[in-house]
Amino acid sequence: MEGSSIHEKEAEITGNNEVYIDPVAEKRLIRKLDLMLSPMMVLIFLVAYLDRANIGNAAIAGMNEDLKLTGNKLNVAVTLFYVTYIAFEVPASLALKKARPSRLIPFFIISWSAVIIGAAFIKNYASLLATRLLLGAFESGLFPCLTLYLSTFYQPLEQARRVSYLFVASALSGGLGGLLAFGLTNLHGASGLAGWRWLFLVEGIISIVVGIATIFLLPDNFETAWWLNEDEKTIMRARHENARLYQGKSTTTDALDRSEVKLAFRDPKVWLNSACQFCANTCSFGFSTFLPVIIRGFGYSSIRTQLLTVPVYIWASVVYITVSFASDHFNRRAFFMVPMALITATGYALMLGLPMTSTGVLYFATFVTATGIYCVVGLNVTWIINSNAGYFKRATAIGLQQTIGNSAGIMAGQIYRIKNSEGRYVIGHAVSLTTITLAACGYATMYFLLRRLNRKREAMSIEERVREIDSGKMGDRHPDFRYVL
Repeated sequence: MEGSSIHEKEAEITGNNEVYIDPVAEKRLIRKLDLMLSPMMVLIFLVAYLDRANIGNAAIAGMNEDLKLTGNKLNVAVTLFYVTYIAFEVPASLALKKARPSRLIPFFIISWSAVIIGAAFIKNYASLLATRLLLGAFESGLFPCLTLYLSTFYQPLEQARRVSYLFVASALSGGLGGLLAFGLTNLHGASGLAGWRWLFLVEGIISIVVGIATIFLLPDNFETAWWLNEDEKTIMRARHENARLYQGKSTTTDALDRSEVKLAFRDPKVWLNSACQFCANTCSFGFSTFLPVIIRGFGYSSIRTQLLTVPVYIWASVVYITVSFASDHFNRRAFFMVPMALITATGYALMLGLPMTSTGVLYFATFVTATGIYCVVGLNVTWIINSNAGYFKRATAIGLQQTIGNSAGIMAGQIYRIKNSEGRYVIGHAVSLTTITLAACGYATMYFLLRRLNRKREAMSIEERVREIDSGKMGDRHPDFRYVL
């Protein structure tokens, strides 16, 4: 009797219960998912980053003078955004299923859009601080909710490419922001509004239109997706059923599974991943917010600086989407993340070491710096999705990673506060160089840790696997779960 029980368990853990899916039909389905979901995700994230980072463009377009932002006032305003931004990420990701994506995500977009429109009419420093605090609160839940939402449609090995679209959107928003800043700041004086006020007003209106459209276009899940037919929904159910073989019951329940929440908080891999995200985000936030200020420090005019930011972001977008495709194709994360982090470190070293008279080479160094920033940040998000199974463990892990990672914005807002007599931001570049190097070390550590766990599970006997299953280990603790390296 015991022997037959072990035989049944063996059948279970070797995947014999998987539902067969026609690969041709599945490929068509994935193409359709990409066609319908990806443009919405990109557009949402694009306007989010436009509204978040436009303070850098506004600063060199006259806002500093109009609001009398002397000393470190601009840096404080940038920092305060992240104070509220990090506060609500875990609660938002846990609330997504109950609150429904089609309601919660549009609520975030419309709310922060209203704040940005209001920012076009602020009169003093206190009002600027208030808008940044509100903007951070309403944008806080967007990224963990979007990544968690995508994980309910795509399988783990399909996710890096899809999450990459979000970060490509963030990179493109820098380029688009530069173009918008160039055009809208030339409206200076029209209808009595300064150019930087037009920048906030127009970008806020664009965002609110996107938010309203999202109400009607974003489905809660594949079952309510109006653009999927019944055959396609059947394939989606089969894909989810296959994924659930080793992910536990919580992938389908609406009730909050507190045990999975606790597992995420107790998992050292989640904390290591989050620490790496903090290091990488220090560079990402500092670079994306202060790039116009950095380039202007090389000696370019304000107007020319707005345009010179555009090619840097386009380059970063092309590199990242290429790397993310390769990461999914080869089913590898650390193999790409460590080299990309070191390339970015080289860029910071160039900006630290080159003489300020080498204007063209310094500008080239911003391309080197941008090469790896979005790659490591985006692939690390995908990595934590891949490494945590069970809906609420994954939701908690994403929220925790983003909370810790985005707290880097508090530091990033301050490190580019002081430049030396040559106009070089030594503290900002030095801190960024240090943190991206630490991130590379963290990614390598994560790789060796996960490889060790995979090898340990591969060496298990059938009896050991049965004991693990009988003890209730599911999700990423299941003996047949394999981590992406």
